[in-house]
Amino acid sequence: METRYHATRTDIAAEDAEIEAAKRNPRAFAPLYERYYARILGFVYQRTDRKDDAYDITQQVFIAALENIGKYKSTGVPYSALLFRIAINELNRFYRRSKVRQAVNIDDEQVADVLAEMGEENSAETDARLMKAVQQLQEDEMSLLQMRFFDKIPFKDLCAILEITETAAKARVYRLLDKLKTIYTSFV
Repeated sequence: METRYHATRTDIAAEDAEIEAAKRNPRAFAPLYERYYARILGFVYQRTDRKDDAYDITQQVFIAALENIGKYKSTGVPYSALLFRIAINELNRFYRRSKVRQAVNIDDEQVADVLAEMGEENSAETDARLMKAVQQLQEDEMSLLQMRFFDKIPFKDLCAILEITETAAKARVYRLLDKLKTIYTSFV
């Protein structure tokens, strides 16, 4: 039987067993690390300008996860939700320390997805306007936009990462798209 997330109850129970094993023996954390490393690295790399920074931040995510695994209590959602929350916190810490604005690394397909969601055609001019509009967003708004459209995180996972209901996650995304479109159209 499916939970309200993409993983089945059986998947989550198996993952919870891995977490319990890692609480007893840190070496048992390896399957979790191997399962989620590439996904977290990709998530972090999309938000940094330098590959070395992405690797360092990702390393900090997994160090923090392992150091705090004893405190983890299953909530019936995939462990990845916690890892994404840690990644967001590590990225925020990195940008506060370095005093630079968060990077936005996106490709043409991702730009086209956002423009389509806003009901706009994709062209060199609209791409440039969108990038200019994205730069006007607050960091938390930019992070939400990136998670939903660039990382393609489903709403069911997004609500677990943000620790809000799925309805609230959808509302935030659509309010953000409305704001982005308002900014976007002001550049005409």
